[in-house]
Amino acid sequence: MARRKRPVGKARHQSGVALLAILTLFSVVGLYLFVGQLNATQHRITRDMAAATTLVEAKQALIGDAVSRASVNEAGYLRLPDLGFSFGSPAEGYASGAFAGNGKDFSVVGMFPWKTLDTGPLRDDSGQCLWYAVSGRLKTVPKTDALNWDTLGQIDVINANGSFIAVNLAALLVAPGPALEAQSRTLADPAYLECGGNYDARNYLDAFDSAHAVAGQLNYFDGSTNRRVASSSGNKKFVLVDSDYFNDRFEFVTVDQIFDPLIRRRDFAAMIGILAPSDDPGGRLLDDPTFQAHLKTIVISGSKGTDRLDCSCKNPPACTPPARGDAFQEFCDNWKEMLFLTQLPTPSRILIDGVSSSFDCSRVLLFAGRKTAAQSRATSADKANPLNYLENANASSFGVPTASSSAFAGRSVFDWRNAAADLVRCLA
Repeated sequence: MARRKRPVGKARHQSGVALLAILTLFSVVGLYLFVGQLNATQHRITRDMAAATTLVEAKQALIGDAVSRASVNEAGYLRLPDLGFSFGSPAEGYASGAFAGNGKDFSVVGMFPWKTLDTGPLRDDSGQCLWYAVSGRLKTVPKTDALNWDTLGQIDVINANGSFIAVNLAALLVAPGPALEAQSRTLADPAYLECGGNYDARNYLDAFDSAHAVAGQLNYFDGSTNRRVASSSGNKKFVLVDSDYFNDRFEFVTVDQIFDPLIRRRDFAAMIGILAPSDDPGGRLLDDPTFQAHLKTIVISGSKGTDRLDCSCKNPPACTPPARGDAFQEFCDNWKEMLFLTQLPTPSRILIDGVSSSFDCSRVLLFAGRKTAAQSRATSADKANPLNYLENANASSFGVPTASSSAFAGRSVFDWRNAAADLVRCLA
C-alpha cells in the first residue's frame, strides 16, 4: 500500500504563519517594552525640565535679593535657608536669623525661603517645595571676615564616580523629588501646611541610608539638628546621581553670578574711588584723606606692602581708639586684599588714565581688578603672588618695600566693563 504524501506547500505555509505569529508577538512585546521605556524617559525628562524651570526662578530671586540691598556693604550676602521658625515660633517660608550652632563660615541647608524672597512656594514636578544650601562664607549671619569677588564658596558637586562636576559654589538650589527609601515627609507642625512635611534634611535630600552614600557623601550635614549645619568651614560635597537612592536635582549658584551684577552698581564703583563729588557715598576707599594719610606713614611690608594696613585707623599716624566703625571701614575690610602699596625709588610721576599725575609720587597705591583667566587667587600662595593681581608694567615694577621702577599706570575709576584693570593713586 503506498504511503500517503503530505502536501509540502501546505506544511510550509503553516510553518510560515507560525513563524510570522511568533515574530509578531516578539514585535508587540518589544514595542510594549520600548514604549514603556520611552514613557519613563519622557516622564524623567518632563520632571527634570519642570524642576529646572523652578530652580532657575529660585536662583534669580536669591541673587536679585543679594545684589539689590540698599547698602553696597550689605550686598552680595545670601539669605539663610528656611529652618521652620520665625521669631522663635514655628513658621514656614522665612529665611532664618541667627540660631544656635550656626558657626561663622559654616554652611547651612534648609528649605528655600520663599516668603522672605516673595516668590510664593516654589515646587518641583513631584509637588515638593525646593530646598537650598548656602556656603558659610556667603551667608548673611554671621558674616565672614571678608567678602569680595575672590571669595571661594564651600559647596562642591560630585558624580557617581566621585569626580567633581562643580567646585566652590556659593549656593545650591535643590529639587528633592519623590521620597526614596525610608524618607518620611509627615507633617511636623500645622504651621507647615503650605509646603507640608518637616525640616529634617534627611527626609528630603539623599541618600537616606548612609550605606548608599557616594564617595562617603550624603546631601545633608549628618550629626547636627535636622542635619542642617556643617561641622566645619571646609567644603561640602553634594551628590548628583540618578539612582534608586538619589534623585535630587540641582541648580548651581556661583560667586561670579553674584558679583557680575553687583559690580555694575554705581555705588560700588564710588566706594572704590570717587566718581564725582555728587557721587560720594561716604566711603571712597582709594580717596579717603584719613586713609591716605595712614598709607603715607605705615611701614611697607608683606607680599603686597599692606601688612600694616589698618582699615579702622581713625587718627593717623597713631591709629588709636575709637575705631572708625563706618561704611568705609566695612568696605575696606572686605576689599583690602586688592590693595598694593609700594615706595618709588625716587619721587616720580605716574600715568593715570593715560595722563601724567599732577605731582611727584613718593608712594603708589594700587587696587587690583578682577582676576583674569591667567590668574589664580585660590590659595594663600596664590594670594601672596602679585602676578595674580597686577598686570603689565605694574606687575613688573611692583616691589616691597621699594618698586623696581616708576613705570606705573592705571585707571582712576572702576569700570565694570573693564573690571580687571588696575586702579592707581599717587601718594605724595
